[in-house]
Amino acid sequence: MKLSKNLMKLLASDIEPKISIIMPIYQQTQQVEVNLITYKNLLKEVKKELNQYPRREWIKAVEQLESLILDRKLWNETKTALLIFANNEAIEICEVEHQVAAKSHVGSTFLIQDLLLPEEQIHRADFLIDLSRDRIRIYDVSSLKRVKLEGLHTHFSNYYDDFDVKSKINFRSVGKATFYHGHNAKSEQQEKEQSIYYRYLDRKLKNLHLKYGYEFLITGLPKALDNFLKLYAHRKYVSGVIHDSMANLSHSELKERISKYYAFERIAKIESIKQKISSAHKGNQLLNDLNIIEFALNNRDVQSLISFNDGKSYSIAHNKLLIKSLLNKINCRVIYTPNFNRYSSMNAILY
Repeated sequence: MKLSKNLMKLLASDIEPKISIIMPIYQQTQQVEVNLITYKNLLKEVKKELNQYPRREWIKAVEQLESLILDRKLWNETKTALLIFANNEAIEICEVEHQVAAKSHVGSTFLIQDLLLPEEQIHRADFLIDLSRDRIRIYDVSSLKRVKLEGLHTHFSNYYDDFDVKSKINFRSVGKATFYHGHNAKSEQQEKEQSIYYRYLDRKLKNLHLKYGYEFLITGLPKALDNFLKLYAHRKYVSGVIHDSMANLSHSELKERISKYYAFERIAKIESIKQKISSAHKGNQLLNDLNIIEFALNNRDVQSLISFNDGKSYSIAHNKLLIKSLLNKINCRVIYTPNFNRYSSMNAILY
């Protein structure tokens, strides 16, 4: 997740009280009212806590938070969870991909740790392109529904109608004799058609990437996928590759397959972070004391900041350090370890 300029401006604000509302979203139509009830209950808790502050310091924030109750799109279309941050100056709403427990907080800092999980930092593709022998299928990665992209032919034959691959007869001459054939061998013909179409597909995907920033998860039959990747694996529009076809999967099977792919990406990122912590520890470049970490942050000595917790607790001190890191453009991550964790709760890797 890329944090917006407006969110960063709000995180940098000194205006208090700072309000955080964290809540799960249920996407089924019949659950929309449940989402609203959850939000209203959290807002009620927020108002109760705000009574400790002068009314003039929070009235504008509450007005903005109350206005969200009427935003049906927010409650109908949000994916998995909402994080809402507000003070008397501004309000920012963030959607996250992972499950959260409902929580509200009013105080001197925002609770931002859910924005910094590895699963929120993994860049998800916009679309999935599934390659087969003579066509492609396109899915929106968010909804996993089949979609069409502007001007993109999905059947090879629709694209190369005007090409010579449609000619009925091929011939060659040897001396004065002419030998006529029907089609070229079928596999040779398919490879030729495929090659022509993949050049076209590459051009279209490059244009979509340049125009809209779209990125694509490429999947497909092994041979078709190999043929495409031999030429185009390193294109900027390729977000990732699954070496399998999605063509015959049901919606639930496709959802599970994509979830597994991104779960693997998450595990790989976490293992990479743990390796960096171990290396920093061996090289005496690791700090764990919060006061010393804050001093090092102020002194610009910190390369990365990593917080571990059980996924249920929200440390005010940790969130303050995480915000300071973000504002100083220091790489920071939060890792939830609900069972066993052998790492310190806060780890600063020094330069």
